[in-house]
Amino acid sequence: MSIIPASFEELRFANLYRKSTVNSPRAIEKLRATMPRYLLLLHGDKDSEAGKMPSKETLQQMHAYNAEIMSAGALLGGEGLHDTSKGARVSFPSPDPAYPHNPVPQSDIIVTNGPFDYAMKNPEGQDGESKRPVCGFWMIKAKDLDEAVGWVKKGPLAGTYVEVREIFESGDMPEMTEKMRKEEEGWRETIKDGK
Repeated sequence: MSIIPASFEELRFANLYRKSTVNSPRAIEKLRATMPRYLLLLHGDKDSEAGKMPSKETLQQMHAYNAEIMSAGALLGGEGLHDTSKGARVSFPSPDPAYPHNPVPQSDIIVTNGPFDYAMKNPEGQDGESKRPVCGFWMIKAKDLDEAVGWVKKGPLAGTYVEVREIFESGDMPEMTEKMRKEEEGWRETIKDGK
């Protein structure tokens, strides 16, 4: 007996990945486990950088959006961030060319407390869009970049932009030893279980 997926998104997901029907929620979960992860970086504006909270209506729209991603089984996490006045930037100089693998000495690391100046110009003299501070993020699973971008486009966003970046998986880094890979996978499980 076939189990009907709980939502349209699950049905769409099942149709994208298999020509036959998905027989159980466990099968859907297994398929999702193989999907790449994406970090969606929401860049702020003058209001968010001034510490101004979104309106009640905006928060309700954002909550509904987050609920949609969650019910589709794509949401792995996400949070809003305080303005940069409550943060710091830690800058590392380039390594000594004679010893490129040595860590940078602690005394050479520069810590700059916020707030940060984002009114910079890019080389063409235009406003530095990429200099806007990150004010929030989501981590999602999606079959590819197009699907991740599709989720962003559904968001109740205006006057900003979202940077979409695929997250490296340990299998993407052939330089990692098997021991390192297993240890990092164990860390992820520990974090996921909240231990």
